[in-house]
Amino acid sequence: MGNASRYWTLAKLNSAGQLKREEIASAKAFFKQQFPDFNDRDVPDSLVQSRLMQLMSQNQDLVQLSQLCLRCFISDQVQQVCIQLEARFGERHGFTRKDLFPFVLDDDGKRGYQSFAIAVLSNFDPARSSLATWTSRLVRHHRELNAFLLECGVYLLSDWAILNDTTPRKLEQVFTEVYPRTSLEVCQAIALLNSYHEIYRQKRLRQRLEGTTTGHCPPPTPDQLEAISHRLRQKVDLTLAPETVLTRLQSMAERLRQHRIAARRGTPETEALTTPDLMVTPDVTDEHDPDQFLQLYRQQFADCLQRALQRVVSDRLQTIKPPKNKHFVTALQLFHCQKMSMTEIATRIGLKAQFEVSRLLKLKEFRADVRHWMLNYLRDGVAALAKDFIDPNQLQTRDAQIEAALNQQIEEVIGSDEKQANTPKNFLVDSLFARKLCEYLDGIG
Repeated sequence: MGNASRYWTLAKLNSAGQLKREEIASAKAFFKQQFPDFNDRDVPDSLVQSRLMQLMSQNQDLVQLSQLCLRCFISDQVQQVCIQLEARFGERHGFTRKDLFPFVLDDDGKRGYQSFAIAVLSNFDPARSSLATWTSRLVRHHRELNAFLLECGVYLLSDWAILNDTTPRKLEQVFTEVYPRTSLEVCQAIALLNSYHEIYRQKRLRQRLEGTTTGHCPPPTPDQLEAISHRLRQKVDLTLAPETVLTRLQSMAERLRQHRIAARRGTPETEALTTPDLMVTPDVTDEHDPDQFLQLYRQQFADCLQRALQRVVSDRLQTIKPPKNKHFVTALQLFHCQKMSMTEIATRIGLKAQFEVSRLLKLKEFRADVRHWMLNYLRDGVAALAKDFIDPNQLQTRDAQIEAALNQQIEEVIGSDEKQANTPKNFLVDSLFARKLCEYLDGIG
């Protein structure tokens, strides 16, 4: 049941772009004439909408007034959807309903203009959905509106829709290149996605063929989560409680969502740790201010870099036989601390040519290993640190943002060292990576 005034009150924007609600006398009189038995507050919307659509198709004289009533209803629903989007995402992503209205609230109540409301009506079928549901769906799929929301960092698909159209190969790419994981973690993530597809997506496809599903993807049921858990145990011998399966699926979807947002915006899929809402809660005290967080974070970042360098050098020394292990340490020191060229280093440590030094150091693999261990160390450390600055209830949803930000900063440090390695000698400066490596090498020298 709905309010009858929705069928004769048009929500529109005035010349200044301000929202205005205008009661249209002709629409009100027509509605009262067609539905004299309904009171103003308990209108059966599905019946009214079906009747108005029939009048539009059967009686040419009544097309305009029937359509006007439905356009009024649509304008109200459009307004409600924009308000919902503002309530859900606006504060965090920096927009208001007023930013959204111009995209979809363009009906001025006059004739001859192909407004969004007319587009909604052109494919509306009362037998398949209500006008409110149909309007909401088209607002959420509006191309320009979605482009604006993407610029704000909002991607409207549900977690379950995102997982439905993600292939295992795409997941592997994202978890290998964007959010680096170990091979075991990637294997388990792919097995989880495959299990989800076999249980949840297969049912959705059957329902679609039977015509028993709507466009919305609901969360998996407890039975489906149990089945996914069982299937996962069979595939990779991993036992997860249904609640954990749900959490991991949501976390996976959040990472994919951030990746899609970044891909569509053409920006790196990261958010700086200095972003205020990532660091502090609104009721933060003087003892827990952003400066304190940054101070602690920077110290932790430097410590984790040094631990990662120590781990990688130590691992490498265990795989290199004497006397090459000593040559490796010396070459690292000469290259990063004394800024020698590969050719100079070859002469110094008794190798024949530059390529032998390159083969000994394997700097590309060296940096990749440091990146891997640094992320592992930082992931847990920063999450623990963030608990003092972020509401615990928000921490899980921020997990992907924190990891993306860590990835970005690690990449900057690794990339800076790589860039310095290719810089002419006269312009070399010490990178953080080089400074920490030299401190460690001096300690073991």
